[in-house]
Amino acid sequence: MLNGRIICMQIVVVVCCVLAAVVQGAVIEQYWNIELVDFSIEGLFTRKAVGVNGKWPIPGVEATLGDTLVIHVTNKLDEPTSLHSHGLFQNGTSYYDGATMVTECGIPPNGTFTYRIPLAQTGTYWIHSHFKSQTADGLRTSLIIKDPNEVYKYDEDITITLEDWFREPAEFMIKQLNNPDPHIRFRPIVPYGVIGGECANRKRIKFTPGKTYRLRLANIGASFEFHFSMEGHELRVIEVDGVMVKERPTHGVTLGVGQRASVLVTALDTANANYQFHADMFTDLLQMPRYNPLNFTGIVEYSPKVRTAHIKGAKWKTTVPDLDLEPLDDEPILEPTRYITLDAYSGVFTDQTFRHSFNNITYQMPQVPTLLSAMTTGQTAHDSQTYGLQTNTYVLKHMEVVQVVVNNHDYYSHPFHLHGHVFQIIEMGSIKQNERQMKESMDSPVKRDTVVIRGGHYAILRFRADNPGVWLFHCHIDFHIQLGLQMTFVEAPDVLQKWDNMPDLYRENCISQGIKTTGNSVGGIGAEGGQVDLSPSPYPDQFESYDPPEGWRLISYILQGNGDDVDSIASSI
Repeated sequence: MLNGRIICMQIVVVVCCVLAAVVQGAVIEQYWNIELVDFSIEGLFTRKAVGVNGKWPIPGVEATLGDTLVIHVTNKLDEPTSLHSHGLFQNGTSYYDGATMVTECGIPPNGTFTYRIPLAQTGTYWIHSHFKSQTADGLRTSLIIKDPNEVYKYDEDITITLEDWFREPAEFMIKQLNNPDPHIRFRPIVPYGVIGGECANRKRIKFTPGKTYRLRLANIGASFEFHFSMEGHELRVIEVDGVMVKERPTHGVTLGVGQRASVLVTALDTANANYQFHADMFTDLLQMPRYNPLNFTGIVEYSPKVRTAHIKGAKWKTTVPDLDLEPLDDEPILEPTRYITLDAYSGVFTDQTFRHSFNNITYQMPQVPTLLSAMTTGQTAHDSQTYGLQTNTYVLKHMEVVQVVVNNHDYYSHPFHLHGHVFQIIEMGSIKQNERQMKESMDSPVKRDTVVIRGGHYAILRFRADNPGVWLFHCHIDFHIQLGLQMTFVEAPDVLQKWDNMPDLYRENCISQGIKTTGNSVGGIGAEGGQVDLSPSPYPDQFESYDPPEGWRLISYILQGNGDDVDSIASSI
C-alpha cells in the first residue's frame, strides 16, 4: 500500500513538472549585433541602414504565449541605442521597455545589454529602437506572439510589414522638419513603399484556393499611413494592436505608424487568375499633390501561369472605424476617477526652430532616467515636479482609472501611442463645436495601444493604472517624437520603490556614459530641484492652429474613409 502511494506521488510530481514546463514555455534567445549595413532598394539607390548581424531587413521574431524572449544586444554604432517591444506591457519589467532616458540610459557604443521579457500577451507587435530616429533608419522588425488556443481558425499565418523608406538618412529630414520656414519644412519628402525589405510593387502573396489566411498587417514605418486592400477579396478584421476583436468584414484596413491589425482572408475557389493587392501610402503631414497617395500594388498569386485580373471600382477608400470594433472580452466602459487633457500644438519656439508640444511643453530628455528618479526619490516621487518640467509628467495612483482627452490642434494627423497599456477609445470627433462631428464607442469599447487622431479632431481614451512603471505617451511619427510631441506617466511610484530585481548591467550602462542613477531629473534632491528648463519654450502666438488648405482636407477625409465628403471636397478643388 505504501509503495502504491509513493508511485502515485511520483506520478503527480512528474505531471506537475510537465505542466509547469508547458506553462513556462521556451526561451527564445537571440544575439543582435546592431550595426550599420549597406542596403539597396531594387538597385535604385544604396544607403546605410541600421541592421542586425550585418543584415537588413532585420528578420522577424516569432514566439508563443508563455515563452521568454531573450535578446542579447551588442551596440556597434557610434551612438547609444535601445530596443522597445512595441505593444508589450512589460508588467513588472518597465526597465526593459527600451525608452532611452525614460526607462533606461541606452546601450552605449561598444556596450551590451540583455532584454529578458516574459511573453504574457498574444498578437501582432514589433521591435524598434527608441533612441533618436534609429527606427526611421531601419532598426525595426516584427514580433509575433502566437496563441496555442486561437479563437479563430485559419490555415496559414502571413506577416506583412508595411514600411516607408527614404533616400536620405533621418538626420537630414529632421533638419528640414525643424526649419521655421514652412516653405522649407513642408517640401515633399517622397518615400518608397517597402514590404519586408522588398519593394512593395514586387511583393507576391501566395494563395491556395479555398484556404483561409491570417494576414498580420503592421505599419512599422516612420511617418506615413498605409491603406491595405485586396481586389476581389473580403477582409475580416479579428485583431487590432494585440487585442482580439469580434470579426468585422471590410474592404480595406488603414494603419497609422505603430498600428497593427490581423485580417482573415479566404482564398477563392479557383486559380483562374491572380489579383492585385494595394498598399497605398498616404500622408496629410506634407502637401504632395503629385505623390499623395503613393500607390503600391503587389500580386495575390494563385498561379505564376495565369493572368492578373483587374477589378474595376474596387472600394479602396473604405475602412473600419475604430469605434465600430468590439473586443472579444466584452470589457465594459471604464468609469474614470482621474481626468487629464492634452492639447497637441506645433509652432515656432524661442530658439527659432519648429517643434511640437503637449500643453505648451515640448519634451526634452531629463538628465536622470525617469524610472530611476521614481525609484530613488522617496515621497517626492509622487510630485510631478521631481521629473522636470520638460518631461511633462503626470503621476498616477495605482489602479485609478485615467481618462485622457487628446485634442489635435494641428491640421495633420497624429498616431498617438501609449507604452505599458492598451486604452479604451470612448469617443472621437471634431474639436469645432459647430461641426458636431462626434462618434461614441460601443458598450464595450475597442482597445488599442495606438490611435490616429485626425487634424482638428479629438479622442477620449481611458485606461486603468494597473501596471506600475514609467510609460511614454507620444506621437509615433518618428520625426514628431524628435520634435517634442511626447509626455510621461509615472505610475504607482510607491510600488516601483519596492523593486529589487533590476539587472546589474542596467546601472553600469548609465555610469559608463556619465549618467546619474539617483535623484530628480537633474540628479538632485527634492522636487523643486527637478524644475530646470531643459529646452526652449513656445511662442503661443506662433502656434499653427488653423484650417488646412483644401488639399490637406481631402487627404484627411480619404484617410477617414468618408466617401461622400471626399467627393464633395474634390469637386470644389
